[in-house]
Amino acid sequence: MPRKRLGLLASVLVLVAVSWTSAALGSADAFTGAWVATDPDDGSTLKVQIGAANHAGVRRVTLIDQFASSCGAAATGIGSGTTSGSTLTATLDIRCGGSPQGDASVDFAAVGDTLVGFGVVWARPGK
Repeated sequence: MPRKRLGLLASVLVLVAVSWTSAALGSADAFTGAWVATDPDDGSTLKVQIGAANHAGVRRVTLIDQFASSCGAAATGIGSGTTSGSTLTATLDIRCGGSPQGDASVDFAAVGDTLVGFGVVWARPGK
């Protein structure tokens, strides 16, 4: 293949790669990913991981409270939720130190580049 055609082909491939990358970055939604907050009651770290919506619009949600003062140990909440506008509503199976505690419903509202829910403001790690 002549040098001129190789240069043109390389330029086209770069443009396609940049376009695809930009589209992929732009498709991220306000909820998907990792979030952290500080528990205002005891100062412990709170973490939540929200998965991308599947074909039915359902997301996996995992919440970790490194020290839940109500149970004197780490607490986890694992479940799923759906979004409506700028709100994610999830139902979580809460476990305290590994023991089942029941279900809890939580709403996360996307506000700018933060989430508000579970009584705190959540930010991306490192922000």
